[in-house]
Amino acid sequence: MKHTYLRLLCGWLLSVSLLSFSSCDLFEYHPYEGNIEFKNLTAEHVARIKATESSLSPLTPLRFAFISDTQGFFAETKDMVNDINRRDVAFVLHGGDLTNYAFTDEFERMHRELAKLKVPYVTVIGNHDCLGEGTKLYQRMYGPLNHSFTYGKNKFIFLNTNFLEFNESVPDVNWLQQELQNAPGTPNKFVISHISPDNGEANPHKERAYSLLMRQYDVKLSLHGHTHNYRADQLYDDGILYVTTASADKRSYVLVTVLGDQVTYEKIDF
Repeated sequence: MKHTYLRLLCGWLLSVSLLSFSSCDLFEYHPYEGNIEFKNLTAEHVARIKATESSLSPLTPLRFAFISDTQGFFAETKDMVNDINRRDVAFVLHGGDLTNYAFTDEFERMHRELAKLKVPYVTVIGNHDCLGEGTKLYQRMYGPLNHSFTYGKNKFIFLNTNFLEFNESVPDVNWLQQELQNAPGTPNKFVISHISPDNGEANPHKERAYSLLMRQYDVKLSLHGHTHNYRADQLYDDGILYVTTASADKRSYVLVTVLGDQVTYEKIDF
């Protein structure tokens, strides 16, 4: 009888313990679970950008901000958003690494900060965004890994260059060539990718093809993140500029101005 009572008591205590754990926020869902609140943001934001296209004037400069690697730097990202909101920009491009560990709550929390921008933002995937189930989460929340849009005489091409997180097919230079070829009426071409082709974590077998395409199609700027430090160089001495923006914690971003076929850029400290 005594042993029966003890077994019943232990069973009751175990049930109470399990019930307590199940109600705890820590165990509410796995951080990689695809329970994303926001979906298809790329299509939504591009549609907002395209809705303003008719107001473009050849006499008025187009300005956009290029940011990257906001991964976990929430306070700095908030300050950066406030600085961008004080400027006359049409949209913001993000060079990847929205997150540090690709957790669901990281994606959502960073979006809530970036959603405070007065203009839409469009992203490319970074290597940190690929961790665990991050690629699937990114695709659900934002959309395709490779994508593009046009805005007036400008074409913006977003290319996944996270070779180590994928395989030899990355970056897809065949897709990139098709996008560069299919750019009628858009002489100003911009390619946005997280990792620059000369980086030690880029696919060395695709570097030459990448750089040749930039030159062949006279890309105005090749825009990157990943290294967390600002850099602007003609990597291959062929007239094509490769601009890497710093991470948000370095408190800077790049502001690009387009007037006709002339493109200039500057590093903005905030």
